[in-house]
Formats: sequence, structure tokens, C-alpha cells
Amino acid sequence: MDRGILSLVLLGAAALLSGCAGNPMRSYDTELKETVALVKTGSVQQALVAIEKNNAPAFASDKKEGEKGKAESSLMDNKDILYYLEKGELLSLQNKYKDGRDSWLKADEFVRTWEDEFKTNSTKLLGDIGSYLVSDRVRRYDGQDYEKVALSARLTLAHIMLGDYDNARVEMKKTFEREKLIESFREKEYDKLKEEGEKQEVKADTKQLADKGYPLAELDTPDVRHLKNGFQNAFAHYLAGYFFEVTGESSLAEPGYRNALQLRPDSKLIRDGLAGVGKRKPGPRESDVLFVVESGFAPSWKSVTIPLPIPINKKMVVTPLSFPVIKAENKGFVPPNLTVAGKETPVETLVNIDTMARRLLKDQLPGIMLRTGVRAIAKSVAQDQAQKRGGAVLGAVMTVASVVTEQADERAWRTLPERISVARLTLPYGKHTVEFQTGKGIHRTEINVGNRFTIVPIHLTGGAVFVSEPNAAKNLQLAEAAEPAEQPAASTASTKGRAATAKSGKKANRPSKAD
Repeated sequence: MDRGILSLVLLGAAALLSGCAGNPMRSYDTELKETVALVKTGSVQQALVAIEKNNAPAFASDKKEGEKGKAESSLMDNKDILYYLEKGELLSLQNKYKDGRDSWLKADEFVRTWEDEFKTNSTKLLGDIGSYLVSDRVRRYDGQDYEKVALSARLTLAHIMLGDYDNARVEMKKTFEREKLIESFREKEYDKLKEEGEKQEVKADTKQLADKGYPLAELDTPDVRHLKNGFQNAFAHYLAGYFFEVTGESSLAEPGYRNALQLRPDSKLIRDGLAGVGKRKPGPRESDVLFVVESGFAPSWKSVTIPLPIPINKKMVVTPLSFPVIKAENKGFVPPNLTVAGKETPVETLVNIDTMARRLLKDQLPGIMLRTGVRAIAKSVAQDQAQKRGGAVLGAVMTVASVVTEQADERAWRTLPERISVARLTLPYGKHTVEFQTGKGIHRTEINVGNRFTIVPIHLTGGAVFVSEPNAAKNLQLAEAAEPAEQPAASTASTKGRAATAKSGKKANRPSKAD
């Protein structure tokens, strides 16, 4: 049997095996609904159990010691990038920064593989050839573009929280390079898809898609149009500016703030950051404090079917085709300000992943239309071949396989925060009470400030609130006027190489409900 026909039949059968781990046609969106729901109630450990269960091998490992001296196991045992992205996020919520960072580093290996392939292998531009015949879900998932950059930003923050400043600097540089590479890749990919579409007489007319019921207007809102693109991350660049400023590297701080300002030209916080480089210095035993307020969860990607005319056998045939849509189901609440030591400090949103996802889809939709149209033609050819070679029965099987595999890719990093906001102020060393709205009441917690700069991550999930204690800074390098003997307990945590959790009368980083 032709390899393409066999692939389509097998994937059609796989689609009927709903929920099997390793099955490319499984519903990732359905699986992550459970995970997100658990996190919203504060049940992070149960969410981790669900992640492990959903990514368990479909078949037990069959380990055998052969002549080669290596254990052979089922390919189903392999974890994909999403497993490591989601797991890293959940571990970080538990204040296990080192474990979370290690999981994200494994996810980053997938992205770096994609980057290396793009640099060295031009065929990567067209992706897996199997995706043309079967489904985009079959393509190896390398992460949405905004996820690739967000991963670098989260690794940067994790390195800083752990006091690993050398790797934080490496990650900041990599963030900028990754953004440039993504931009180049998308331009060349679309050119290749357009060339293939012209050969097959397939056009990318998004208006035609909208006329058939596709919610194109949701991708063309003022907020979406305001973005430069769907992947550059203003928080990542602001974090770089902040880090270089508080570590005394002003010449490197300015580019970070400028890059952030290009993405968010209306941001007062970023403008103030740029204007204050070299001028803003905390006094003795004072800390430059950055609150990183993360809210909600990234939007889901879902599949919708739209009938469009496709040129098949020199005739225009109306064919049901699947396209992705964005659904914001767990939007985050951003407190307008934080009250610290009785003083209100404004909170400003720098990144809205929901808006970025919509901009990304808007920019990629023409290419998705071309790829989907080419795939529809390829499936039609395969069905004709199957009927000629195998008769009506095989032809019918191919038709069913074609229908069940025609689903848009719905994979996405779902535990990634929907919004990332920041607040910045100067505080004296010691304990401080922090208050903020959660959408369900006022949350109060206590933080311990004892470093020359302090980063306090806060995550509002919609049900539970997670507050982590300040970063484990290298006090010996940064505390210009600090006396080690008088350092608060936070500095002790830094010597252990991991961040501690905010103390609010609860166990370390245990989520709390809004008061």
C-alpha cells in the first residue's frame, strides 16, 4: 500500500482511540481543562499528577538487553515539549524553582532543535510532509512563537530567582536572538507555502473564510492591531533592563528598556525605567523591588470546520476544512495597584498572551489556509488511489480516515499566565505587608526584603493566590552597604541556591484563597 495512504488510514484509526497518551489526535484541550481547573483551586500537586497521567506511555516500556547493550523502549515513552512546559509552570507555583527551571530547560532543548534545523535544513520550512496528508496535529509541536519567547523569559526569571546571574544573562541574549530567528522563519515559511499553493491553485483569502462563518473579527481588534507581532515579549525586555540596571550595568539596561518601549510605547512604567537608568539608586539597606504579577491562564486553541471550495481534479469542490480559533476561557484579573507599607503602587500590564495569540493567528492564518488547502487536495488524491487499488471498501475507509483526521492543531501551553504585569518601588530591608485585590476580595501577605534588588512573583489564578518570597540574590556581590550579620532570613535561603516563599501564616508557597 502507498505510504501516504497507509499513514492516513493509521492516523484515522488513532483518532478513534480517544485519549491515548502519545496519540497525535488526542484532545490536548480537554486534558488541560482538568489541569487548569485544579490549579485554580490551589490543587497544584493534583494537577501534576494529572499531567503525569495524561503523558504516561500508551504501552509499558519493553526493556530488553540486546547485543547492542542498550535498552529498547516504546516511542510512546517519549515526552513532548508541552509536558515540560506545563510541568515547569506547576513546579514553579509550588516554589520548586530549581525543579521548574530544569523542566523548562528540557523544553528549551526542543526549541533549540527547531532553531538548529531552521539554520541548517531548508526543508524544515515546509514542516513534516506528513502534515499535508494527515493533519497539522501530526507535525512535531515546537511551541507557538509566543511560547518560545515566553519560555526564554521564564527561564531568565527562574535563573534570577535562583541567583544564577550568568545563565540569566545568557538567556536574555538568547531571547533577543530567538525573536529575530522567529521573524525570519515565518517570512520564509510563508513564501514557501505560497509557492506550493500556487502550484495547486490554492489561495489564502481570509475574507472568504470570514464569509463562511470564521470569527475573523476576533483577530482584528484594536488591541491585536496595536501589537507589533505575536511573539515579541515586552516583559522579557523590561526584565533585562531592570536586571542590568540593578546590577550596575547601565549600558546594557538601556537597550532592554528601549526594546520593551518599542513593543509598549504607551507604557509609563517602561518610560520611567529608561529615564531612571544611572540615576535611580536605593539608599543603604534599601531594595529596588519589582513585583511580577501574573494573572489567569493562556487561551485555548480550538478547531472549527469551515466548508471552502478547493480545486480538485480541475473542479472547484466545496470541502470541509478545519482551522484553529482562539478561546479565552480563563482570563486573569489584574489588581490596579499594590498597597505596600501603606502606600499604593500602580500595577501595569506588559504582556497579554491572549492578545499575542490572536495576533499570531491573524498573521499565520493565510499560511494555515494554504497548508490546509494543499492537504485537502493531497487527501483527495489519496482517496482516489485507494479506491482504484483497493476497491470500494478501502475507498470508504480512506474517506472516514480523511474526515476524522481533519482537525486543526489545538496544542498550546495552557498553564502559561494570560497576563504579566509589574509594579516597582523602593523599600527598606525588613518585613512588609502587601495587600491587593484579587477579584474575589483583598489578599494580604508578608514579604521579607533583604537584598539590594528584590523580585516578588505573584500569581492570581482566579481561585487561589500564589505569592513567592524575594529572589535568592547574591548578597555578597550586590549588597554594597549591607552587613551580613544583620541580614534577614531571606539571605539564608540564598545560600541554599533556591528561592523561599512568602510567609503569610501558611506553609511555603501553599496557595491561599482571597480574604
